[in-house]
Amino acid sequence: QFRREAISRIADNPKLEVTGQHDEKVVHQNRPFPMPIHGKKYEIFQPLFDMDESKKNAQLFLPPKEFLGTFEERITWARSMVQINDDELRGLSPAEHAALMYIDIIKTFVSGRVFRQAELSVQPELGPNLKAAGRFQENVRDGGNDWTFAGETMTGQKRLDNVHALLKDVIENKVLGDYIETGVWRGGSSILAKALLEVLEPNSRRLSYVCDSFMGLPPGEKKLAVSDAGWDNTPYLEVSSDIVANNFIKYGLLDSKVVFAKGFFNETMPTLAKKISSLSVMRLDGDMYESTVDVLYHLYDKLSIGGYVIMDDWFGFPSKIACEDFFDVHGIKPEIIPIDGLSAYWKKTDHIQIQYWRYEQSKFK
Repeated sequence: QFRREAISRIADNPKLEVTGQHDEKVVHQNRPFPMPIHGKKYEIFQPLFDMDESKKNAQLFLPPKEFLGTFEERITWARSMVQINDDELRGLSPAEHAALMYIDIIKTFVSGRVFRQAELSVQPELGPNLKAAGRFQENVRDGGNDWTFAGETMTGQKRLDNVHALLKDVIENKVLGDYIETGVWRGGSSILAKALLEVLEPNSRRLSYVCDSFMGLPPGEKKLAVSDAGWDNTPYLEVSSDIVANNFIKYGLLDSKVVFAKGFFNETMPTLAKKISSLSVMRLDGDMYESTVDVLYHLYDKLSIGGYVIMDDWFGFPSKIACEDFFDVHGIKPEIIPIDGLSAYWKKTDHIQIQYWRYEQSKFK
């Protein structure tokens, strides 16, 4: 079966290469750059090729193309028997309607909402103690004010809708660049972003960068901000790269355009900055001052004009102070647009010369 699938894939895509390894044939797509990359404290790799096959779980969802085909047929058939009074849905083609259905299904799964009364609301709390988990509260989940039990993201509905809106915007306006998330937990927001690229931009060449230590947050030893201390040592926030990769596999969304960067950001960002040509959406979820400057000083100049920065941790977080200091020293005043009670985003409108010496000397103010 493996050989039949390999032959079929090669016939469909002449860019696929076959390499012999003993008596087995392994199919590899061209990589965007040579990987895996191994540093002393980090690794950059493609789970599709570089993850131990014995650790890969089953795929539970149809690939997006097959899902869309099935539901486009359903929508076309059902529409012949109804008069749609909703202006927004009436204006969609069956293909567009099916894409919206698919994206909404992914949102409900990654957020845990699909499980309804089987889902739990976990009380957000740092530290090694067991977390309190009570009955699922949908209104709390809307704003991302609890942690999911069974889902893949704690971002909540409003922030998932924001990822949807901004990726749709950069695709429609042909803003160049890949998608990156720095701080992914179980990978839910990155999974949604990958799903969006698949259905909103078929055959997209954009890469999805999934960046995390995959062992929790750093200890804040640099003391760049008083509030940087105490974010580590929370097992509920420590999720291995194998678990995150398997979450991509579960949704049928792990392919050669998904790149993992494993390690603290001060280790991974310098290498990624040399490999990334451009970005269209940067989603930062590192909470801390230290984690935020690691990303901004290495990648902000890669963000295309018209692209976006999403700050998952804005109101009341040290990451907000890091951004404001970054704005001040570079003389920019982007319009900050709130998403919910915790998060915000801005659109890049001007090129700036990154004062990298500040990062080297830890002089951020």
